[in-house]
Amino acid sequence: MKKLLVLLLLMQSIGTTKANPIPVPPVISEFYMVNDSTWYLELVFPQSPYFGSNFDGFRLESSGGSCLFKNGITITADSIIIITQDSLQSLLHFNRSGDYIAIKNESDYLIEEIYFGNISNSMIAAPLIGQSLVRMAYSCYSVSYGFETDYYLVKDNNPTIGYDPFQVSSAKGIFTGKVFDLAHNPVPGIKVGNIYYITGPGPSVCENFYKYFITDSTGSFSSEEFSSQRTVDVFASFSTDLLDTLITIEPDSINYYEFTIDTLLTGIESNSFQGAVSLSCYPNPSTGETYFTFAMKSNKHYSKALIKIYDPNGEIVRMLPVNISDKQDTYTVKWDGICYYNAAASGMYYCKLELDGKEAATQKIIIAK
Repeated sequence: MKKLLVLLLLMQSIGTTKANPIPVPPVISEFYMVNDSTWYLELVFPQSPYFGSNFDGFRLESSGGSCLFKNGITITADSIIIITQDSLQSLLHFNRSGDYIAIKNESDYLIEEIYFGNISNSMIAAPLIGQSLVRMAYSCYSVSYGFETDYYLVKDNNPTIGYDPFQVSSAKGIFTGKVFDLAHNPVPGIKVGNIYYITGPGPSVCENFYKYFITDSTGSFSSEEFSSQRTVDVFASFSTDLLDTLITIEPDSINYYEFTIDTLLTGIESNSFQGAVSLSCYPNPSTGETYFTFAMKSNKHYSKALIKIYDPNGEIVRMLPVNISDKQDTYTVKWDGICYYNAAASGMYYCKLELDGKEAATQKIIIAK
C-alpha cells in the first residue's frame, strides 16, 4: 500500500510538471566542505506531499558510500534544513578534488544530486578551501515559457550556510584574455563566449546562461561572470567556430586565458571560403575509422589541401595531406583513427580543412568506443 501511494504521488507530480513547465526548485541549496568528514549541507524542500514529514529511511550518498539519516529529523517545507555528519547514522566522507552528493528516499528514488570536481558529470570545478557550492537562483527569459526562475551551480567565497538559500554574496570573477593568430598577432573582431547563445527580451536567457563578447583592437576581451566551469567558443561568425575549450572562472579573481587561432588572419572576411567548399565526415559518431569528404565549386582551384585533426585539448594529433587536381571537385580522405602514436581515445575531436594554407571548413567528430 505504501509503495502504491508513492507511485501515485510520483505520477501526480509528473502530470503537474507537464501541465506547468516552470522548473521545480532544487532541494540542495548549498554545500560547504571544511574537510572530507566535516561538512555542511543546506537543504530546502518545496511544498510537496511526496517528501513526507521526516528523513526516516532517506539516504545521503557520495563516492565514499551511502548512509542513512538518523530517525526523527523533521522536514519543514520551504525552511532551511542543515545536514552535518551528526545527522547520519554512520560516517560519510566527501572528496574535495571530485565527488557527488545524492539524496534518495526510502524507495531509492533520487530526489537531488550534484557533481563537482574531477569526476564524470561534473557540474563545476572542485571547491577550494573556504568556498561553498551554491545553487544560485536567477531570473531569466525562456523562449518557450516566458519569464521564470532558473538555477545554476556556482562557487561562493563567502558561504551563507543557514540563511539566504539560493543566493550568493561573492561568486563573480573576471574572465579576460587575448586572441592571437599563428604569428602571435592580436586579432580584433573575434567573438569569445557561446556560439549557440539565444537572444531574448529578459535580463538573461534560460536556454543559455552565457553570451559572447568581441575582441577589441588589441585582440583583448574582458567580462565579469559568475564562477563556473564551462566550454567557450572562439568564432568569427555563427557559421565559423574556430575553436572551443574548457575554462574555469574562480570568484573574486582575474581568470586570464589566451587563445591561438590556427590560421593567419589578415581580416575576418578575407579568410572566409563561404560557399566555396563543404566538409562532411562519416560515420559520426565513429568507433575510430572516419571518412572525410569535401567538395569544391568547379570554378575554384587550389594547389594544396590539408586536413588537421585536433584532440579535445586543442592539440593537433594527425595531419592528412590531400592530393588535389584541377580535374576533380570531390575528395574523400580516410582517417584510420590513429593519432601520431596511439589510437584515438573516446571524446570530441575537431577536423579543419585548409586550402592553400587558409581554413576552408571545420567539423566536429565524436569518437565513441
